[in-house]
Amino acid sequence: MLHLKKSHLLLAGAVIWIFLSRILQGHSTLELPTADNTSITKAVGDAAGSIRGNRTKSAAFIYFFNPIRAFINGFVEIIRTLISVPRGNAIIPLIGWFGVVAIVAFAVFATSRLRTALLVTSLLLACGALGMWQFTMDTFAMTFAAVFLSLAIGIPLGIWAGLSDRVLKILTPFLDLAQILPTLVYLAPLALFFMIGVASATIATMVYSIPIAIRITSHAIRTINPAPVEASVSMGSTRRQSLIKVQIPMAKQMIVLGINQTVMAALSFVVIAALIGAPGLGKPVVDALIIRNVGQGFVAGFAVVFVAILLDRSTSAAAKAREGFIPPTPEQIKRRRNIVTASGLATILAIFLSRTILSLAVWPNSLIFSKQVADIANTATTWTTTNLYIFTVGFKDFISNWVLNPLETLLANSPWYLSLGAFVLLALVISGFRIALLSLGLLSLIVISGLWHEAMITLTQTIVATLLTMIVGILLGIWVGRSSKAERFLRPFLDAGQTLPAFVYLIPMLGLFGPTRFTAIATGIIYAIPVVVKIVGEGIRAVPASIIEAATAAGSTVRQIITKVQLPAAKKSILLAANQGMIFVLAVIVIGGFVGSGGLGYIVILGGSKPELEGKGFVAGVVILLLGVTIDRIAQASARRA
Repeated sequence: MLHLKKSHLLLAGAVIWIFLSRILQGHSTLELPTADNTSITKAVGDAAGSIRGNRTKSAAFIYFFNPIRAFINGFVEIIRTLISVPRGNAIIPLIGWFGVVAIVAFAVFATSRLRTALLVTSLLLACGALGMWQFTMDTFAMTFAAVFLSLAIGIPLGIWAGLSDRVLKILTPFLDLAQILPTLVYLAPLALFFMIGVASATIATMVYSIPIAIRITSHAIRTINPAPVEASVSMGSTRRQSLIKVQIPMAKQMIVLGINQTVMAALSFVVIAALIGAPGLGKPVVDALIIRNVGQGFVAGFAVVFVAILLDRSTSAAAKAREGFIPPTPEQIKRRRNIVTASGLATILAIFLSRTILSLAVWPNSLIFSKQVADIANTATTWTTTNLYIFTVGFKDFISNWVLNPLETLLANSPWYLSLGAFVLLALVISGFRIALLSLGLLSLIVISGLWHEAMITLTQTIVATLLTMIVGILLGIWVGRSSKAERFLRPFLDAGQTLPAFVYLIPMLGLFGPTRFTAIATGIIYAIPVVVKIVGEGIRAVPASIIEAATAAGSTVRQIITKVQLPAAKKSILLAANQGMIFVLAVIVIGGFVGSGGLGYIVILGGSKPELEGKGFVAGVVILLLGVTIDRIAQASARRA
C-alpha cells in the first residue's frame, strides 16, 4: 500500500510539473549565452588569474606546488628518456623499440606464461605498425610513473584502512567522491596549480587511481581468514610481524588484482589527460576528435585498445600465475630458471642491438600502415552510414525528436524553481527527508552558479542514456544471470568494455552519428552497459534456487518466473546497477562536449581554451560535481529503502 501511495504521489507530481511547464515554458530558465559570465564565474576567473600571477611569488608555490611539479616532471622525463625521447643531441632514446619489445616480452614471460608474452609482444608491435610507437612509449612512461606513485601512496593507506575502522571511515567519503566526480573535472584545477603539462596530468591520474588501490587493498586485508592471524598473535608475534609475515602474504593475490585495476584506471585517465598537455596516445585521439577525422581517430583508438589489452593481460596474468596449490618439482624449477636466464641474456642482446642499429632503434617508416588502416576505417564508416541509415540517422532522429527534445523542454525550458521543486519532491518520496534536504541544498547551489540551464541539458542526456542503458543492461543481465553459457560468451566483451578508456568509444560513435548530442549518449550507453550487465546478472544469480523451484512447481512459465520472481527479488541489485550506470553515463556525457553534446562538458572544455571563460569552466566543473552527488545520493538512498 505504501508503494502504491508513492507511485500515486509521483504520478500526480509529474502531471502537475508537466502542466505548469507548458504554461510557463521559457520563463526563468536561467539560460545564459555561452560567451557571457555571471558575477560568480567572473569572480572565479579573476581568482584563477590571481593565482596564476603569483606562481613565482607565493610561498605556497615556491615551497610546495613548484617542487612537487619539478619532482614529477623529472621522474616522468627520466622514463621518457629511456624509451621515448632522445636525450641531448642524440637521435635515438637510450633503449630503441627492439629493446623495449624484448624487455616487455621478458617481463611478462618471467611473471606469467609464454602465450601471454607472445600476445603482449604482438600488440606492442601492432602499435608500432600503426605509426604510434613514440605516442605509445609516452603513454607507457606516463602510466608507469602514475601507477608507481599511486601504489606508493595507495597500498600503505589501503593496508592502514584495512586494519583500522576509523581510518576507513575517514577515507570513505573521499573515495566515494573520487568515484562520483567525472574525470574531466579534475583537469582544470590541477592545471591551474601545477601548470599544463606532465606534472598536472600525472597528479590528475594519481587522484583518479589512488582510491582504487586503497579500496582493493583495504578489502584484501579485511577479507582474509582471521584464524592464521590469531594463531600468529597467540604465538607471540607483534602486530607488525603479523602484518608482514601473515596478513600481507595472504592478501597478496587481491593486492595484485588491485595493481591491475590501478594500472587500467591510470591508462584510461592518461588518455584524457592529453587535454592538459600529457604526452602519449591521448594527443592523436583528441586531435582526431577536434578535426572530426574518423580515420585518424580509429588509428589512434586502435593503439589505445592494444595498449589497454596489453596492460590488462600482462598484469592480470601475473595475478593468475600466483594461483594454484601444487608446488613445482625441483626439475621444473631448474628448467624454468634456465629458460628465464636465457631469455634475460637474449633481452640484454636485444637492448644492445637497439642501441647500435638505427632500424632497431627508431621504428622504420616501411613498417607503418596507418594510412591503410585509416582508409579502411573511413570506407567502413561511409558504407555503414550509407547502407544502415535506419540504424544510424533514423534511430538517432527518433530518440532526439521523441525522447530527448521533449525531456529537454521539460527540464531546461521550464522555470528553474519548478524543476527544482520536482526534483526535491522526487528525492523526498523515494529517498526520504534527509536526502531531499541535501538535494535542495545542492541544487540551490547550481542555481546560484548561474549554470542551471546547462546542468539541465547535461541531466537530460544523462537520463536518456541511463534509461537506454538499463533497457539493454537488464535484458542482457537476465540472460547472463540465467545462463552460464551466456555468461561465458559475454564475459570477454564485458571485460573489454570495462578495460577500454571512455574516450576511445567516442571515435566509432562519431563516425556513426556525427558531431551531435546523440553521439555522447550512444558513447555513454556503450561505456555503462558492462557494469550494469554484471550487477544485474549477479543479482539474478543470487535469487535462491528454492524460490525458483517453488515457482516452477506451481506451474509458472519462464516469463512469469523472470517478471514475478527473479526481477522483484533482484530489485536492490537493479537499483544499484541504475546508480552505477548513471554515474558512468554522466562521466561520458561530460566528455561528449567534444562531439557536440553541449551542456556542462562543453563549458568545461571551452573554459580550458578561452581565458575569458576560464572561471565559467571551473564553475561548470563544480556544478558537474554537485549534479553527480545529487544523483548518487538519491539513487543510493532509494536502493537502501527498496
